[in-house]
Amino acid sequence: MTATPGEPGGARPPAAEERVRRQYREFKALLASNNECLALMAGLQEDLRFVPPRPHLVGERIAAVFERTVASVTALEHVTGKAYASFHRLAARGRREVEAFLAAEGRRESPAMAVSLAQVDASHAALVGGKAAALGEVANRVGLPVPEGFVLTAGAYAQVVGLPLWREVRDALRDLDPDDEAGLAAAATSLRAAVAGAALPRAVEVALTERARKLGARGGGFAVRSSAVGEGGQRTFAGQFGSLLNVPEHDLPRAYLEVLATRFSERALAYRLSQGITEVESPMAVLVLPTLAARAAGILYTQDPGRPGRGNMLIAATSGLGVDVAGGAAPADLYVVARTRSHAVLEHRPAEKGTRVVAAAGGGIAREAVSEEERRRPTLSTEDIQVLAAWGVRLEAHFGTPQDVEWVLDERGELYVVQTRDLLVGPGALRRAWSRPKAAPLFAGGRTVFPGRTSGPALAFAEMPRAAHVPEGAIVFVRRATPEIVRVLPRLAGLVAERGNVAGHAAALLREWGIPSVFEAEGALGAVTPGATVSLDAARRAVFAGALWPPAARSVEIPERFAGGEADPLHRRLLTLRLVDPSALNFRPSACRSAHDVLRFCHEKAIEAMFTLSDSVLDRAPHAARRLAGATPIRLFVLDLGGGLAPSAQAGEEVRAEEIVSRPFQALWRGVMHPGVSWRREMPASLGGLASVVAGSLGSQSSARRALGEKSYLLVAADYMNLNSRLAFHFTLVDATLAGERNLNAVSFRFAGGGATRWRRNLRAVFLERILRHIGFQVDRRMDVVNAWFRKGSAAETEAALDHLGRLMACSSQLDMYMESHDTMEWYVEQFMQGNYRFAAATGANGEKPTRGEAPPP
Repeated sequence: MTATPGEPGGARPPAAEERVRRQYREFKALLASNNECLALMAGLQEDLRFVPPRPHLVGERIAAVFERTVASVTALEHVTGKAYASFHRLAARGRREVEAFLAAEGRRESPAMAVSLAQVDASHAALVGGKAAALGEVANRVGLPVPEGFVLTAGAYAQVVGLPLWREVRDALRDLDPDDEAGLAAAATSLRAAVAGAALPRAVEVALTERARKLGARGGGFAVRSSAVGEGGQRTFAGQFGSLLNVPEHDLPRAYLEVLATRFSERALAYRLSQGITEVESPMAVLVLPTLAARAAGILYTQDPGRPGRGNMLIAATSGLGVDVAGGAAPADLYVVARTRSHAVLEHRPAEKGTRVVAAAGGGIAREAVSEEERRRPTLSTEDIQVLAAWGVRLEAHFGTPQDVEWVLDERGELYVVQTRDLLVGPGALRRAWSRPKAAPLFAGGRTVFPGRTSGPALAFAEMPRAAHVPEGAIVFVRRATPEIVRVLPRLAGLVAERGNVAGHAAALLREWGIPSVFEAEGALGAVTPGATVSLDAARRAVFAGALWPPAARSVEIPERFAGGEADPLHRRLLTLRLVDPSALNFRPSACRSAHDVLRFCHEKAIEAMFTLSDSVLDRAPHAARRLAGATPIRLFVLDLGGGLAPSAQAGEEVRAEEIVSRPFQALWRGVMHPGVSWRREMPASLGGLASVVAGSLGSQSSARRALGEKSYLLVAADYMNLNSRLAFHFTLVDATLAGERNLNAVSFRFAGGGATRWRRNLRAVFLERILRHIGFQVDRRMDVVNAWFRKGSAAETEAALDHLGRLMACSSQLDMYMESHDTMEWYVEQFMQGNYRFAAATGANGEKPTRGEAPPP
C-alpha cells in the first residue's frame, strides 16, 4: 500500500495542525500495536519454556502478533508517507510458514509411549532420556551385559504431566528464586501433589502394564528409575530424581507417578532453576528394569577424579543392593585399581559391614544383618575387579570420556551394568600452577573430589546448610556431603566434608559445577574458625589460613537457555530479533527476517519521523501554534495534539509553561528551569570576534532546517512531546513518550552545530556525549552531531532522564565558545557531574577562581 501526505482524488489537504494531529494519532497507534506485540511475544517466549508449541495453546496469540505487525507497518506508512510493501509480503509469508509449522506439530504422530531397551541407543536420548539412552548404548553398541527392560518415554511424560499440568508448573516456577527456600518448598509440595494425583491416560497405563507383564521380574519386583532428557551428560542431575526398587507389578502405575513427582522435589527445582534449564528441554522418561537379586553393587570410576593423571580407577562396592552407595550413606569397600592390563589392586580400604539392603519378599526393600563370614571377606573377588576394570576401559574408549558406572553382581555371580554417565574430572588436577605455601596447613587429609585452589570465608555446619546461611564465595565445612548440596552450589567457592562418598551424587554435583572440594576430611570442622578467611588447595587436600589465592574460576559455564531455536519457523519468522542496533548499516528493510525485526524497524523509524514532524508540516502554517510565554531565549511555539494543555488554558496567542500538562514536557522543563542553570553567559574576551558568526556558518549541517532566529516548535500531548528548536547557533531535537508502561517510554535527542570553530564544536559534542552516557543514554556522536536514546525505562527513570537532559540543554548553550582544549572539556564534565551547572564557582588548577566569562584554566 502507498500512503501519501495529501488527500486522495485531489481533495484539498487538511489544515497543517490537523495533519500533525493525524500523524500523531498514527504514531500512537503504532506504539500501541508495538507494545501489544511485545507483550504477546514475551508471553509466548515464557510459555515455550514450559510447553511445546501446539496450535490450541499458542495459535491465537501468534495470529494476533502478525495482525498487529501489519497494523504497525500501516501506521508507519501514514506517519512517514512512504510505502513498505516488502513488510506486508514478509508478514504474510511468515504467518503462512508459522501456521504450517503449527499445523504439522498438531498432526505429528504421537511418539511411542514405551520402547524396549533392546531398541535403544544413544541417538534416542530425546525420547528415552540420557540414562536409558546410555544404558541402551552399552547393551546394543558396546555389548556389555545389561538387564532386560523398557522405557516409558518422554512422550508418555507429555501425556501425563507436560501438557495437562503445564500451566500449574509455569505459575509455580515463573518467578521462583532458587534461593527462596519457602517458595521452593511450597512449589515442590503443590507440584508433587499434582503429579502424584494425576490420572494415567489409558495409552500410558496399557503400555506400562503390558510390557511389565511380558518382561516378568524373575520372581521379584521391578526397579523404576528416572531418565530425564539431559540427564547423565555435562549436567548430571546426580541425585536430583527418585528411583524405586522391588516394585510389585500391580503397583507400577503408582510407582511411575511417584518417580515423575520427584522431578519437582525442592532440590530438583533448585537445580534446574540455578542451571537455567527449562521445563521443555528436560522431560522425564522412566526406565523399568527387573530388580536383580544382588550379592553386591557399587560404582566404578574409570579415572580417579581427584588425580586423573595417575592412571588409576576407583571401585566402590557394598553388599546387597547398594541403595545408599551413591548417596554416600552406606559404607563401601574402596578399591584403587591400575588401568594397566593386569588391573592390579593398588589399594583396598575395607568398610565396616553391619547391614545390607535386600529386596523384601512383599515388595520394597529391607535391611538385614551381614553374617560374620561375609564381614571378613572382601566384597569383590579379584576376578570381579578385573572384569569391572576391563569393562571400564571399554566404556571409556567407546564414549570418549571417563565414565561413572553403576554395576550389580547378582547371586549367580553375573555382573551387569545398570547405569553409565560421563565422569567430570578436573583438568590438570596435579599441575603445580603455584608453588606450595610455606606456612603449615590448618588441616590436611581426605580425598579430592574436584581439584582447584580458592579462598573465602570459612563456614562450618553439622549438616548441609540452607542457602540463606551461605554468603556467595564461602568455603563450607560440613560433617557429611549429601545431594542437598544442590541448594548452595551457586554460592560455594569450595567445600570440605568430613564424610562423603567420592563416588556419590554430591561429589558428581561438585565436579559438575567445578567447585574445589575434599571428602573424608575427618577433623576439618574443628580446625577452622568460622568467619575467618581460609584458602583451600583441593588437589593437595589442605586448608591454610588467610587468602592465598583468588576464588576459583568455574570450569562449567551455565548457559542462558531458551526453548526452540533458529531452525523452526516460529522463531525464525516471528520471535528472533536480528535488528538490534539502529545505527548499524544493516538496519534497513531488506535485513528484516521476522515479525520482531519489522516491529523494531517500525518503532525506530516512526520516532525518527516524529523528530522532523514540526519542520515538515508546521513551517507551512506559521499561525497554527501559540507562543510559549516566559523569560527564555527560545522562540517556542506550542501545538496541542490532544491532552497536552490544561483545560483551563485560555485561547489566545500565548500559553504559559504551567498550562502545558504534558508529562514528558514537564519533566524536561524542570531541568531547563532548574535554579542552578543559567541560560546566558558572556562571551570570553579572547573569543569576542566569534560574535559575528552568522547562521551561514552552519550551512554544512544537514539537520539544521531553519535559519537562525526562526521559530522553534513544541508539539505536546498528555504523554508525548516533540521539541524542535534553534538556539545560539545550534540545533536541538527532543522526542519523548512518558507513560505507565516501560515498553512505551522513550526519549530521543539530537544536537548539532554551534558558533565556534569545528574543533570547539566537537569538544562540546564530546562533553554532551560524556554527560548523556553518565545519565543512562545510548549515544552516537559523529563530529559535532550527537544522537542519543533512552529506551524502556520506568516512568521514574524516564522522568529523571528528561530532567537531566533539560539541565544539560540549558547549560551547554554557547559552551562551544569556551572549549579551548580537551582538559577544559574534562573540567566542564566534572563540574556538571558535581551539580555546578553555572560553571562559575569552582577554583582552577592554579588556585585562582575563574572570573565571569573566562574559561577555566586547563
